[in-house]
Amino acid sequence: MPALPKKTKAGKKDSKKSANKKGLKGLQTISALLKSLRSQYEIKCKDEQSFALPALKNSIKEYEEKSEFLVKFVLYPGSCEDCPVKVSPLLSALRSTRYVYIKELYIWDLPMQHEDVATLALFLEKGIYRVQYLELMSCSIESYAVQRLGKSFLLNCITALLLDYNQFGDEGCEGLCRGLKKNRTLLRLSLNYCNLGPASGRILGDLLTETAVCDIYLDGNHLECEGVIEMIKLLADKAEMEAIERAEKKELGSTDPVSKPMSAVSQMSTPVTAVEDDKSPDVPESSSKAHSSGNTRGKQKGKKKKKSAKKKVKPPPRVGPWVEKIHIANNGIDAHGPGSNLAPVMCMRLLRKLMTHSDCLKEIDLEHNLIGDLGGRELLEALMDRKEAKLNALKLRTTHRMNSTTFANLVKLGGGMKKKKKKKGKPGKKRI
Repeated sequence: MPALPKKTKAGKKDSKKSANKKGLKGLQTISALLKSLRSQYEIKCKDEQSFALPALKNSIKEYEEKSEFLVKFVLYPGSCEDCPVKVSPLLSALRSTRYVYIKELYIWDLPMQHEDVATLALFLEKGIYRVQYLELMSCSIESYAVQRLGKSFLLNCITALLLDYNQFGDEGCEGLCRGLKKNRTLLRLSLNYCNLGPASGRILGDLLTETAVCDIYLDGNHLECEGVIEMIKLLADKAEMEAIERAEKKELGSTDPVSKPMSAVSQMSTPVTAVEDDKSPDVPESSSKAHSSGNTRGKQKGKKKKKSAKKKVKPPPRVGPWVEKIHIANNGIDAHGPGSNLAPVMCMRLLRKLMTHSDCLKEIDLEHNLIGDLGGRELLEALMDRKEAKLNALKLRTTHRMNSTTFANLVKLGGGMKKKKKKKGKPGKKRI
């Protein structure tokens, strides 16, 4: 019979080898998962007669070789006209392989019918697929399909939603916002060039006051003065109330008659000072050492607490009428709508109220809107009021069609916003 010690040593060696194999196997599982995803995507494309994008397959293969999870998926029209690109094969491949690591989904220039949008909505409704960024740009999504998409955001962790260049109008905006009202994670909403009229202003205003959305992009629509007023009315009122509360707190803090006399009395009533400790009876060395060691332990615990405090998790976004970015360029804010010449002045006066009192506002884009000299003067006074109140700097972009002096002062006080880059195709469209 072989000796027992040799068996134990061999067993230890075998256990180490198995542990190393398990570690290598753990690295191989990522590449195996991506390999199965790539093969499933090709199979689903053949079944549904869709063109398999070479760029998407190459990106999956690249991450497969690196043994890293692919989190960003991009779909756009391929070069094959006989067999167009579809969305459903990718979603089916992700579901069949249980690939739950997707975080960003970009779909550009692909016409999506109601069936395609419903398939995407069912995919988003699954709690295991935690998509945080969704971009459906120029996908010809109709109003009825947008309503179905909005229902999928009730229990979703999405933080950014971009639906630019989809002409779903006020009806689609109402259905989308109805589904988004119960969402508590969405921070950025972009509805550029979606054919939104003045009726969408009230719908979007209710959305901004009841959700955590803080960045809204509405360039290229038809909100006009009426829609913008309805959208920012509640925001301006809330900002003014908060400014009054801040002023009251400052007054109470500056004039506190009780704190100063109490501090003086407490200093007079201290019985023993640090210098008088020498006159106290002798203390054994052991107790002094224990006391010093206790202090060092206390300091070490304090350092540990400070280190642990740095690793705190960020709190969830606050829900309410706190907006940081408002982009309403090219929305027909001029004197040609209802209210004639007074409409731009009334709109800019309400916007001035928001700009003056809001401490979280960062950007406002009013380019390609003819607000006039009086409207520009209202904005200039708002920026001057913010400077006097020592609020954070506000970036402002507006049209140059006003008094040259007023425009120069607006650029001086509210400059700093990055200019939009010119791209091929539609303005603001992303290309690979």
